[in-house]
Amino acid sequence: MGATGEAGQRDSGSRPGPRRPVVVVVAVLCLAAGVLAGWLVRGDGAEHAAGGGQMGLSEADILFAQQMSAHHQQALTMVELLGPAAAPEVRAAAEQIRISQWREVGTLTGWLELAGAPLTPPAEQGGGAEGEHGAHDGHTGMAGMASDAELTELYHATGVEAEILFLRLMIRHHQGGADMAADAAAATDSAAVRARAVSMANGQQQELATLSVLLSSRGGEMLPYP
Repeated sequence: MGATGEAGQRDSGSRPGPRRPVVVVVAVLCLAAGVLAGWLVRGDGAEHAAGGGQMGLSEADILFAQQMSAHHQQALTMVELLGPAAAPEVRAAAEQIRISQWREVGTLTGWLELAGAPLTPPAEQGGGAEGEHGAHDGHTGMAGMASDAELTELYHATGVEAEILFLRLMIRHHQGGADMAADAAAATDSAAVRARAVSMANGQQQELATLSVLLSSRGGEMLPYP
């Protein structure tokens, strides 16, 4: 059973997630700000991209927005699975990831709504196979994704073991996200999409530096990538 299914069966007394009201409020505000940014992007050059309905996103831009949103959603899941008992410096890094990726999900959602596109990518043909790197490699371009087995392992991990596993998975995840964003920036004809993709890549590279230091201080090693 995947981590999501197991989480639904937990009773209220077992390892509660970090659902503090202030965190929820911050997440909602970040999502709202991101959606607003997505709407405002109409005036920043995105309308010159080919195709894509009302907003003018190309098919490649739409696929990037769909896939990066799904990619970010998994990062948010990993933050939730880390739990509140992690060391303060690891929790601080996790909260930074939560805030930045919620904001970006909001932006991507705004783009897709303006383009009249679905929020999720089409089902991949023959999907569901997990690649050698734990990624859902059936989803084209979804580099660095954790497998269900890895998410379940994170759910059950405790103490320093949980911190190390979280850091290893998130580093690989961010490596994949940075590559996806860099590829989108190179491929798009939209100035707005390019600017946001470059910002995403730079932000994830900065977070990678912090995560790498935290992992090294715990004697952990990075997972293979790509």
